[in-house]
Amino acid sequence: MPDTTPKPENLKKKAADGLFWSGLGSVTQQVLNLMFGVFLARILSEDDYGMANLLAVFIALSYLIQEGGFRVALINRKNVTYDDYNSVFWTSFLVGLSLYLIFFFIMPLFSNFLNEPNLTALGRFQFLGVLAASISIVPSGMLTKELKNKCLAKSSFIAVIVSGTLGVTLAYNGFAYWGIAAQSVCYVTVNMICMWFYSGWRPSFKFTFKPVLEMLPFSIKLLISNIFTSIGDNLFTFIIGKSYNKYQVGIYAQGAKWTTLGQQTISNALEGVAQPVLVKAADDEKTLVFNKLMRFCVFVSFPCMLGFGFVSPELIPLVIGDKWIPSVAVLQILCIWAAFYSTYHLYNKQLLSCGQSGALMWITIFRCVAQILTLIFTLRHGLVWIAVGYVSVNLLFLEVIHFVTNRYIKISTFQVFKNIAPYLMATTGSIAVALWITSFMSNVYLVIVAKITITALLYILSLYLCRSVMLRESISYIKEHIF
Repeated sequence: MPDTTPKPENLKKKAADGLFWSGLGSVTQQVLNLMFGVFLARILSEDDYGMANLLAVFIALSYLIQEGGFRVALINRKNVTYDDYNSVFWTSFLVGLSLYLIFFFIMPLFSNFLNEPNLTALGRFQFLGVLAASISIVPSGMLTKELKNKCLAKSSFIAVIVSGTLGVTLAYNGFAYWGIAAQSVCYVTVNMICMWFYSGWRPSFKFTFKPVLEMLPFSIKLLISNIFTSIGDNLFTFIIGKSYNKYQVGIYAQGAKWTTLGQQTISNALEGVAQPVLVKAADDEKTLVFNKLMRFCVFVSFPCMLGFGFVSPELIPLVIGDKWIPSVAVLQILCIWAAFYSTYHLYNKQLLSCGQSGALMWITIFRCVAQILTLIFTLRHGLVWIAVGYVSVNLLFLEVIHFVTNRYIKISTFQVFKNIAPYLMATTGSIAVALWITSFMSNVYLVIVAKITITALLYILSLYLCRSVMLRESISYIKEHIF
């Protein structure tokens, strides 16, 4: 039998190409989301954002349940057949349809509980996105598994343009929070249609659930992990809405939104590459590939996310208005975790590529419980302390997941320190110098430009002087493929 394990140089090239297209697509998507988000934030009120986010935890959970962990299971599967894809498609679709019908009929209960009569119609519309997403699981998994990140990038680009235009148009014409809801549902739907077009795959009415049952032990643990992750990340807005008011929900959601845009830009670029590459890598290459991906994560995420927190006091009021100044403190604190989020995400992918969805499940459950307990403790102290508690718990569990992952691929704490320290020191040092220089400036426009320019130049210069391999390889790749 011929050896089908990819050659290291071929795998490296595929990973580089995948990261390029996945990164380009993710950056483009988030930049466009940023632009549309600015328009929406200026048009809509804090209450509108609060209203649109009241059901965030339940919508996020529904997306996860209909996906069921099967997309990752397909990517992890060594030899995938048409029956595997067909079985997953019908399972996801039937689960998505069932979830939509359930929430359609129970939405009045949520409206009564939160004392928001308009929530019934809004929720029924928002959950249409869950139904559309259930149809996209197979084409998305197929394109990701085959590292066709260029097609995924095109799909997300088209979806962002169409959905963002629709959302801003509705908000501008007085539809308030319906603009946010329409943008979300439209994005999922358009993205689904594009992925179907690019994948070329079509289902058959003749199917069996046997492949799903074979993947179930892996996928059900992943599903539980994703559910608890979603609860931990999205329960905050629901509890704040119940304990405070829509205004406070809007302030916290706005601060979280901007950090989420940043961290998802990086993690989405990683998402389209990490697991397929780690699965394909030979056993003696896994640690090397993991270290390389980690260095890429922090090389990008530290300057972007910590830098964003640095410039946010001037940028947020200038871009979306003074009414959102209270969200800056929350945003800056959440940016600390956002800088490390892609690294935590990489550990997740490494555990999954080793088939350890069970280990990931228990880590996620304990992390979620810790988040909820911390939220209960900090709730009476205000939004800033809620954010501090959230970040602290996540940083603690970054060390926990490292300890567990080290059992399956050997990566020492010292090696992680070597991966992270140069980029963290370069970022914090650059920010410190930029802070000192800009402290003598008073013009807000000049401060913003100076903060960004000085931090970026000093970061690149410091890495260049330290002969950073990641910087050199990134420049070489950009020259080769763009210039």
